[in-house]
Amino acid sequence: MLECIHPTYKAVDDQSVHILLPLAYDYQMEGLLHRCECFLISHNLPFLEKVWIADRYKLNRLLVLCLREMRPNSKVDLNGSRYYALSDRVKVLLLERLHGAAAPEEILEPPLDLEPYQRQSDVNFAAVRAKTGRLYYVNPFYMAAWSNVFEEKLCTTSSGIEEMFCPCTHEELKAFLMAIHPPQLRINETNIGPILMSACKMESPALLRKCANLLLSPHTQLSVFVRLSLLDRCFLHEMLPQCLQMVLRPENLIQMTQQTTYDCLSTRAKAAMMDRLGVLLDNPGLQTHHCSRCKVTNTCGAVTWMCPSCKTYSSDTTLMKNPNNVTTGTTTVTQGYGSGTVGGLMNRT
Repeated sequence: MLECIHPTYKAVDDQSVHILLPLAYDYQMEGLLHRCECFLISHNLPFLEKVWIADRYKLNRLLVLCLREMRPNSKVDLNGSRYYALSDRVKVLLLERLHGAAAPEEILEPPLDLEPYQRQSDVNFAAVRAKTGRLYYVNPFYMAAWSNVFEEKLCTTSSGIEEMFCPCTHEELKAFLMAIHPPQLRINETNIGPILMSACKMESPALLRKCANLLLSPHTQLSVFVRLSLLDRCFLHEMLPQCLQMVLRPENLIQMTQQTTYDCLSTRAKAAMMDRLGVLLDNPGLQTHHCSRCKVTNTCGAVTWMCPSCKTYSSDTTLMKNPNNVTTGTTTVTQGYGSGTVGGLMNRT
């Protein structure tokens, strides 16, 4: 548990989740409960096992998602030990869902506010002031665990800690406090900007890693240019090449240079874009090939191959690049599809 709540932020896995859940529930650790719930949502477990866990530890979001996945007339084991351990409330929800009732609406998470940090208390006994003047009361030792800036201030201060200044604006400090204190504000596409800026200014490696994981995830609903701008603005230049790996076509990179905020990028970011463009121009796609249908030689961005024997389609771009896969006169597939003459070449430009 300590490894997971310390800023080293050890990830929850399929072995630790069953140890962490009872501890987090008994000690009312909302942040750790939320992390366990997020892991269980994306982790494959038997249906009733997930429902029992959601019922036992009051994970309402997980319970709602399980009920939404459930379909009327689904086969559910009603004789197992997990079913008998469910509460009456969940049994009724399962029964109604089996008979075609609509799944309940998602239970909204409780709103986060900064009220505990707006008055001095035994826990939050030190004042931290943003550079815009706003004052919050925090626990300096908890802040030092997340921020190298505060850790250095604590180590160099010999007298009692009453008030500290931070290099962030009010909005950035607010985002930082909500992101590090339980239940830890969920980082998404709408709030990652101020959180990432505050993590850089406060020198928070753990929060930076959380933001970087979101920015570099292929499922994040942000354009590559926006991700690049955020990384560049926070001086995370070592992540620029990895971010630009998401650009697969030279014309898309050229379009990025036509953005209105392109001039705001640093020379380092523009150079990284140029390096990526050079790689894409060296290998822009498939080699030049001759289409047997339209009798035209071109360099399409993608080609779909069809085997006339088994009618199997393939978009494997290595078929033309690897000379071992091609024979003179007729094209023969030797990878993945066995041996057979390929005909019916079709282009997608």
